[in-house]
Amino acid sequence: MPQNLKAPLLFSLILGFLATQAISITNKKTMDLIEQTCRQSGFFALCHSTLRSDPRSSNANLEGLAKISVEIVIDKANATLNFIVDLFKNVSDPVLYRSYGTCIDSYGASVQRLLPEAIAALGSKDYATSRHDVATVATNVNACDEQFSEKTPFSDRNRLVHDLSLMSAGIIELLG
Repeated sequence: MPQNLKAPLLFSLILGFLATQAISITNKKTMDLIEQTCRQSGFFALCHSTLRSDPRSSNANLEGLAKISVEIVIDKANATLNFIVDLFKNVSDPVLYRSYGTCIDSYGASVQRLLPEAIAALGSKDYATSRHDVATVATNVNACDEQFSEKTPFSDRNRLVHDLSLMSAGIIELLG
């Protein structure tokens, strides 16, 4: 190899190694933050699996993790609302009709008002409002669940939205 190519090649190898190490250190710090955050959220297993599996969390700070967690609640709440609306279309029993309607109202308030407000409040660092709005989503899910004396086709979805909401509220609480 010509002498004039050895120095740039060696420099490129060293630079590549240092960049890899910097990325590794950043990822370790983020994973440590996720670990610490999840331990304090009150929902360790759910938090840990949810945040670690979301690629957006790889470089996030605590506020970023809070926003990601609320966005995940938005996705799950929207999916559950759509599922309930699809079931509602085939309900003929008047009691079930009212019960499903209550669930649609509860989820509608959550996805149309509370969760967008929670994201906006996070952005303006109004953590108390954000935490309250996300926790209210869990209350709304409970209002839906209370309409039924037995398990519904969306009971598991309700439980997930409920727990994700409380997990998100716990993460937001760490912000202040």
